[in-house]
Amino acid sequence: MTEPIEITQTVGPWRILMRWDADADPASGPTRVLVTPDPDAAPEAVHVGVSSTVVRQIDFRRAGDQFRAARPAATAHDIAHDAEGEVLRWLLKTEGISDAYLAFLAEAYVRAVERAVPNVTAHLAELTAKRPETMRGHLKEARKRDLLTTVPGKAGGRLTPKAREITTGEHLDKVTDYLMNQEGN
Repeated sequence: MTEPIEITQTVGPWRILMRWDADADPASGPTRVLVTPDPDAAPEAVHVGVSSTVVRQIDFRRAGDQFRAARPAATAHDIAHDAEGEVLRWLLKTEGISDAYLAFLAEAYVRAVERAVPNVTAHLAELTAKRPETMRGHLKEARKRDLLTTVPGKAGGRLTPKAREITTGEHLDKVTDYLMNQEGN
C-alpha cells in the first residue's frame, strides 16, 4: 500500500492538512481535511475556534494541483484512463457516432458519475479530445438511441440492456484486439 499524500496550507492562525490516497482519482478532492492551530499562532488568535470564513479560504484547487504533482507517475487509474480514452477516440475515428461508440461513451459516463468526477463532461472531453459541448450532444444522442437512461434533475443514468450487449459482446472483442495491438506500437 502506497503512503497517502498530504498537502498542508496555512490560513491565518490555522494549519490545514489535506490527505489523498496516492492512487486516488486525480480529479478527486481530499478524503480528509484537518484544521488545527498553527504551532506558532498566538493563543488569542485561535481561542474562538474555526469559522466558516477560514474554511472558505482553503485553496482546494491549489491543493489538488499539488496532489497531482506529488502522485506516483503511472497509477492503475491513469492506465485505465488512458485505455478508456484510446478506445473512445479509436471508435469515434473508425465508426463515427455509432451505437458502439455511444455505448462505450455511456459506460465511461456512468463510471465517472459513480466515481463522483467533479465535471463529467469535461472529463469525457479530455478522454476524447473533443469539447464538453460535443460530449453533451453525444450523451444526448446515446439517450435518444436507448443506450443510456436518464435520472431526472441530476447527472447520472444507467446503461440500457442494448448498451450492455454492445459493451460486453462482439464490440468488446474488437476493442480488446485493438488495445492489445496498440501495446507493441
